[in-house]
Amino acid sequence: MSLAALTLLPTQAATRVATYEQAQAKLNDDGYALFIYGKGWDKRAEANTTSLYNAPVVARALGNAAMMLVPLPESMNDEQKATFSGIMGKLALPHPHSKHSFPAVVLYDRNGRQYGSVCGPPMVYPEADRIARLISSRREAKAQQDKLMAQADAAQGEARALLLLKAAQVEGIERPDKVENLIKAADPEDKSGSLAALKFYNNPLGDKINEMDISEALAALDAAISNPLHTVQQKQNACAFAIGLIRRRFGTGPADAIAHYARIMKGLNPDSVLGRSADVVMRDWTTGMQFVRGWAPDSLPLPGVPGELNGKLPIGPAGKYEVRFEPTRGKNQAIISRVALYDGQTLVSEDTRRITLSSPASYYVTSETELKNPRLLITFDNGEKQRDTRGNFIIRKK
Repeated sequence: MSLAALTLLPTQAATRVATYEQAQAKLNDDGYALFIYGKGWDKRAEANTTSLYNAPVVARALGNAAMMLVPLPESMNDEQKATFSGIMGKLALPHPHSKHSFPAVVLYDRNGRQYGSVCGPPMVYPEADRIARLISSRREAKAQQDKLMAQADAAQGEARALLLLKAAQVEGIERPDKVENLIKAADPEDKSGSLAALKFYNNPLGDKINEMDISEALAALDAAISNPLHTVQQKQNACAFAIGLIRRRFGTGPADAIAHYARIMKGLNPDSVLGRSADVVMRDWTTGMQFVRGWAPDSLPLPGVPGELNGKLPIGPAGKYEVRFEPTRGKNQAIISRVALYDGQTLVSEDTRRITLSSPASYYVTSETELKNPRLLITFDNGEKQRDTRGNFIIRKK
């Protein structure tokens, strides 16, 4: 919400009260706003939070909410507990396991449900205009959620479940209370997929996915990434899980596969934490096979998937080339099923013999014209448990 938009907010402002009991006389649909700071253990926060509490632009952003300034001692004796309880009344602090910190502006609806908060970095050096914008965005999100909940109340079955899911996925605020139970009641067999989408975090199969063949595991993750019921964050989480799964099990050799998921992750939301991390992933985790280093267990591509041989290749002029594989050590033998020569994206020549390297072996590719952008893609068929193999690449023009 822009500064200009702030000037369009209603002229009424929230009412400042000292306790929950005092708030009852002023209570309306805008609920409560608690300005909570660490009493006695965070003096700067006390000053900053008090300043926000008194800022007119913040009060306007809260509509007609009842505002309360709440000092929170680090540890309370019985007298302090009684005083604190008298201020809070029936309102509860954020759940200990939730993502919160103090100081904070915590927002509650008129029934006492916590629906949103402003905390963390914005509250370290808080600017009244910025905090007002963040409060406004939380209230707008709540209005959107309330509208979806009203639509859900008028629907049944799968349609109701889908509306409840959308209400739970509104960004920036908490889910509606007991929304999982509401979805189960509306769609007991989860025909809509709403319950599965609500519970989805980073992969659809849990720990089982770690035991699956990599192609099956990635297929399941691809389905999750393309699922229209999943949020952008959920899809990015699936991309990150896919990258981690490949990296843990196969190293950086499957460079194309890792880069594939990193690009999707960035494209979904380049400004998010995972979106920004994609560039680092592509820089540090996509080394792949290097011509000068040969192959090793952590540089092989995925089984049956072509991997590019990186580096300055001695290929260019028209003619026939020998691509020789010389194994050096390892308890497994390298299995090669294809060597393909490309000029950019154009396939020029390929040798598709499948050879298990008990000794050095050569593949041959040919170009009738000079290559402008020569590339070699090599397919290894070594399975996940057969990757203990090392060797060198030699390329010669015949």
